[in-house]
Amino acid sequence: MPFTGSSSFTSATREARPSTVRPTGGWRTMVLLALVMLVCIVSLDLATPYDFRARALLGLVPIVVAILASVTATATVTGALIVVYVGLQAVSPTPSGGWAVLGPLLIGTGGLLGVLIARRREEQQARLQAVTDIAEATQRAVMRSLPDHVGDLHIADFYQPAARAARVGGDWYDFQPSPHGVRAVLGDVSGKGLPAVSASASLLGAFREAAYHEGDVSEVARRLEIAMQRYSAWTRVVDEEELPDPFSTALLLHFPPDADAVDVVNFGHEPPLVVTAQGRVHTAEVTPGVPLGMGSLGAGLPEPVRLPFRTGDTLVLFTDGVTECRDAGGTFYPVRERLPRLVERLPADAPPQELLRRLALDLHEHRYGPPSDDAAVTVIRRTTETVAPYATASDAGLYLPRSQPSAPTHASAQYASAQ
Repeated sequence: MPFTGSSSFTSATREARPSTVRPTGGWRTMVLLALVMLVCIVSLDLATPYDFRARALLGLVPIVVAILASVTATATVTGALIVVYVGLQAVSPTPSGGWAVLGPLLIGTGGLLGVLIARRREEQQARLQAVTDIAEATQRAVMRSLPDHVGDLHIADFYQPAARAARVGGDWYDFQPSPHGVRAVLGDVSGKGLPAVSASASLLGAFREAAYHEGDVSEVARRLEIAMQRYSAWTRVVDEEELPDPFSTALLLHFPPDADAVDVVNFGHEPPLVVTAQGRVHTAEVTPGVPLGMGSLGAGLPEPVRLPFRTGDTLVLFTDGVTECRDAGGTFYPVRERLPRLVERLPADAPPQELLRRLALDLHEHRYGPPSDDAAVTVIRRTTETVAPYATASDAGLYLPRSQPSAPTHASAQYASAQ
């Protein structure tokens, strides 16, 4: 399971890839294969009796090369093979002139077939690359990149869609600094595939706006519930049956700027794990409510629960793609039992990325076969260091508390103190 080098530890599907079309096997493999075939055929030709020559088998080489090489390379190899054939004729001519003509014809025919195969493969690769580019653009729009720090929070994230060729899935998470404090969310939409991606995109858009503008985290929760209901209503209007009556479990977090605490709203999701600064691991006591999209059932929205979250404490949030990961015997991954063992082996000053890396590797070793569900993990640690989630003083003004004037001098002062 490969990882990126930033705060986001993800599967290879989220890594940026160049848009150029490349040969499937690479130039070294192609050249080695062509040379091996050439040496074998020439050696066989020179070792066989005078009335039998194997040099006509050179016509197979361009077809094999076309599987790995481009159209130009295949045509070049074909021309070189004809030169080799003429050289063999000069050293050891065939017994009749007809065979001398048949050899170049076979090589030319093999070269023509090779060029057609290479061209067809390049067209398929170009179409696949176009789909990949679209998927990457979708990934950037839905799951934006996260910084290492947001305020006094040091964060690391891991995301692996169930579909090997996918960039995004039904799991969704994000961080949003605001004038009211930092907000975070992690959720899991019901279903899979493009409908789940569409629902998660709708929820993320609602979260980014509500988390910034709303002062009360309960109002952010209400906006998320409305967004889920609006999405469901829209799918019924346009008759999209791929994801009937969608819902999403989620954890909504609010980090007050004036308290060593975190407010958690649990929409029927797995409660987070808390790792204290002393290395103790326990499950946060957060009563789950109904998932997003089910508020119309009359149960009401879940209430925020305030938990202590002091300097050095760490929160570990995850989706059911982690807890429902099975080994060869069908046993689920016991994240609540395994995490304390992983924490024990960590150095005291290890960053959240290291804990996340070990958790992701341990999950990978436990899993048997390909992933059956999307998996997402977010690790959040409160630190003494405050890093501004913006690059310039003018950007800092966007995040000043509402009670303070947004004059440039105040923004510059806060920006300078945060650096």
